[in-house]
Amino acid sequence: MLVVKLDPQATKYLYVRYLGGSVFESANAIAVDGAGNTYIAGVTTSPDFPVTPGGNLGTAPTTTTDTRSFVIKLDPNGELMFSGLVGGSAASTAQAIAVTSTGQMVVSGTSNASSFPATPGAYSVPDTKNRPFLLEIDPTGTKLVFSATGIGGSAIALDSKGNIYVAGSTTKLDYPTTAGAYQTTLPNSLVCLFPCQISSQGPNQYVTKVDAAGSKLIYSTALSNGNTTNAGLAVDQAGDVYVTGFATEGYPYTVPAPALPQSRGPSDYYAVLPFLSKLDPAAQNLLFSVPIGGAGVQLDSSGAVYVGGRIGYGPGVTLGVTAKLPALASVPTACLPNALLIQNSVYVAQADAASGNTLGTQFIGGANLNPSAVALAGSTLWIAAATSSPSVPFAGAFLSSDLRASNLGAGAYLGAVDFSQPQPPAGTPQIGCLVDAADFSPLGPATHLQLLTLFGSGLGTAVGISATDNTTTSLGGVSVMFGSVPAVLLYVSATQINFAVPLIGYPQVSAVMQVTVNGLNAQPLVVPLEGGSPHLFINGSETYLDTLSNPNGYFIPLALNADGSVNAPSNPAQPGSTISVFVNGFILNPGLQNALPEFTAAGGWIVTGITQTSPFILQVDLQVPSVFCGVGTGSSPPPCSVNLPLMSGGMAIGPLPGEYLYISQ
Repeated sequence: MLVVKLDPQATKYLYVRYLGGSVFESANAIAVDGAGNTYIAGVTTSPDFPVTPGGNLGTAPTTTTDTRSFVIKLDPNGELMFSGLVGGSAASTAQAIAVTSTGQMVVSGTSNASSFPATPGAYSVPDTKNRPFLLEIDPTGTKLVFSATGIGGSAIALDSKGNIYVAGSTTKLDYPTTAGAYQTTLPNSLVCLFPCQISSQGPNQYVTKVDAAGSKLIYSTALSNGNTTNAGLAVDQAGDVYVTGFATEGYPYTVPAPALPQSRGPSDYYAVLPFLSKLDPAAQNLLFSVPIGGAGVQLDSSGAVYVGGRIGYGPGVTLGVTAKLPALASVPTACLPNALLIQNSVYVAQADAASGNTLGTQFIGGANLNPSAVALAGSTLWIAAATSSPSVPFAGAFLSSDLRASNLGAGAYLGAVDFSQPQPPAGTPQIGCLVDAADFSPLGPATHLQLLTLFGSGLGTAVGISATDNTTTSLGGVSVMFGSVPAVLLYVSATQINFAVPLIGYPQVSAVMQVTVNGLNAQPLVVPLEGGSPHLFINGSETYLDTLSNPNGYFIPLALNADGSVNAPSNPAQPGSTISVFVNGFILNPGLQNALPEFTAAGGWIVTGITQTSPFILQVDLQVPSVFCGVGTGSSPPPCSVNLPLMSGGMAIGPLPGEYLYISQ
C-alpha cells in the first residue's frame, strides 16, 4: 500500500510511504485533520500486517484469503503514529473514514462474517454477515468508543453536533429505515447477470443519520429505483444531504433525464445514468435530483456543490454504458467514449446548491480513466482516478520529467480544476481532446513528426483550410508551438486542427504545447515525447462487429487493394495480391534514423515493401494470405474478415489488438 503527500501545486512529493504486510492491502478511504495528520482505512489479507502497541481491536487474518479491516494514522511528515486492525476475528472490509473535531476516528464498511462485534448500547443486528458496520476509535487508536452493526456504508460525513451520516448500497431488503423518511421500503428489483442466466437482487442506495453514540437512528431512508449504487456523500451546515452515484432507468430525477443508450451487445449489462441528489435535513423530501456526477461529492464554505463523474462503457450497474449528458454537450463527439478506443473518461462539475443546476464543467478525457474520489481545497477540486494506460491529458506541473510510454502504464491519475477562474472570453480556443491523427486514439506520449489532431471549439476559421505543402507553420491565423518550435500545420477549422509534432532536440522528453488562434491562446498542454508511437490509419466509415466474441467491435485499417481501391466488405482483396496499409508515429528524419523501421506480420501475411510517402507517413505493402473462413459459422460476414497482426520491433501496431481486412474466399 502506497501513501503519497504532495505540495499544493503537485510539483513535488512531500513524503512517500509504503505500508502493509506481505500479502495484500487496499487503502479504500483517507481523511486529513486540521493538523495535517492522515487517517487511512482499508482491508488486508496479510497475517503479518503491522500493528503498533495497543492496536488490538482486531485479530490478524488466519489465511491469505481472510480479510480484516485496518486503520492507520500518519503524522504530517508521514511518520507512523499507529496502525491497527478492527472488527475482532470477523472478516470485514473498511470502506470509509472520517475524523471528529477531537481526533476520534469514525470507520465504516462491510462485515463478511456473522461475528462482527457490537458494543453494549450501540445499534446492532443478530447476524452481521454481508451487513455494514459503523465504529468509532479514540485518538490513540487503542480504545473502541462504540461498534454498531447493521448500519454504515461506503461514505461518511459528520456534522457540528457530532451526528454521523452514512450512505451506501445494499442488496439486502431489510436495511433499517425510519417512519416518515422519503422512501421507507427498499425496492425489490431483480437484475440479470451475464450471460443473463442468473438473476439477483439489485443494489439499493440508502442514507442514514445516526447519533454520536452510534445507538439511535435519527433517520434512515432508501433513495433508489432498485438498481442504484452510491458513490459519495456530503452534508451542509443546514443538515441537507447530497449523494451521488449511478442508477438505471426509473431513478427519481426532478428534471427530465437524458435518454439511455441502446445496448450494443451482451457485455453492456445495463445503461446507467449518474445522479446528484439532495435531501432535506429530515430526509423526508427530495429537493433535487439531476443527472451529473457519480464519483464523489464535495461542498465549499459558500454551499456550492462539486462532483466528479465518469462517462463510458463496461459491465455492471456502476460500469454500464453511461448516457450522453447535457453537462457534456459541448464536448466534441470524437473525444467521448466509443467502446473501441475510448472506454471511460472523467469530468468534474460545479452545481448550484439550491437548484442542482450545473454552473461549470471541465471534461478531462483519457482512454480509460476510472475516478475514485474527489477532494476540495478552496475552489480547486482535485480528482483521483485509476488508469490502465498513459493516454491521459497532461497539464501544468509534473512529478517526473520522464513521461515516456516505457515508464508509464497502469497506475494512478491526479488532476485539479480551479472553478474560481473566470470563464475565457468568447471566441477563445478551447481544446476538447488531443488524439493521434491515424486512429483518433487519445494521446499519451507522442513522437517527433507524429501526426496529431486537436478537437475543440474556436480553433480556426469557420471554413476549413488545408495546407498546400508539408512546411506550413501558420494557417488561417492558427499556430501550434512546442516550446519555441512551431509545428507543421496540415488543416485547420473551427473544430479541428491537424498538425505534426516538430523536431525539438530529440531526445527531449516533454514539451509544452500552445495553440494560438488570432492572438488568443488555448489552455497549454504538456506533451510527453518518446522514440516511437506507431498507429495504423483507420477507415473511419468501417467497423467490424462480432457480437459473439466481441460486441464492441474493431476499427478497420485504411487499406488499398492492388488496384488502388479501398478495401471493404464490398471490395475485398484477392488472395496472393498486394495490399497497402499506412502507419503514423515513426521518426522518419534521416538525421535521427538512418533506415526505415522493419515490419513483420504473422498469420500468413508477408511484408513486401516499405515506402515513405510523406515526412510523416509510411506505406507498408503486404502479400495477402490464402484463407478459408468456412461457411455458415455466423462468426464472420462474407467475405472473410481476416486479422492483420502487423508488428515492428516486437510492438503491435494499431489502436486495438485485432485489425481486420477483407479477403475474397
